[in-house]
Amino acid sequence: MKINIFSPNNRTLFSRVLGFLLLALLAVSSGRWHEQSLLVEHLLWVSGWIAVGIGALGRVWCSTYISGFKNTLLVTEGPYSITRNPLYLFSFIAGLGVMLLTETFTFPLLFSLLYLLYYRRVIWQEERFLQQHHSEQFQHYVQQVPRFFPRLALYHEPPSYVVSPPHIRRFLGQVIWFFWIAAIIQVLEELRLQNILPTYFSFY
Repeated sequence: MKINIFSPNNRTLFSRVLGFLLLALLAVSSGRWHEQSLLVEHLLWVSGWIAVGIGALGRVWCSTYISGFKNTLLVTEGPYSITRNPLYLFSFIAGLGVMLLTETFTFPLLFSLLYLLYYRRVIWQEERFLQQHHSEQFQHYVQQVPRFFPRLALYHEPPSYVVSPPHIRRFLGQVIWFFWIAAIIQVLEELRLQNILPTYFSFY
């Protein structure tokens, strides 16, 4: 039986398995910047938390617009007015932030490569769905708004907007996971420093 790892049902499972494998590698890996340059190490750590915060807040912002309407309406307001995929953009920023907390360049680069390769296919599939269901409206949207990297000059928002509290609550639960994983990375680092966990690999 062929498994489509890009389908909505398998996407979460695939992401969790990949995340678990990365955490397992992190558990026995350390960053070399601790010995080479404390400045670089601290800059990576601070940048990581800033990115996690921006990504998490961005996802909450997106959820106020898309929650409850994802497969019924073509949302083009707020964050969706500057990029067609703001949820994936902010997820990327938050995930990159988590990887920066490893205080290496290796893990952020590896994450960026895997994320962009995987979600490029996901975005393509979702755009096919939107094209089928919103045809001319979506075609106009594609011509005006970039696919991933935002064009801030296009931003516009309505004076009021109907939101779905149950969907937003669910989104908040998802966002918290970025902070949990970030905290786990910090705990793993402390366990290695205390020689409770072994260190088999080191990365820049």
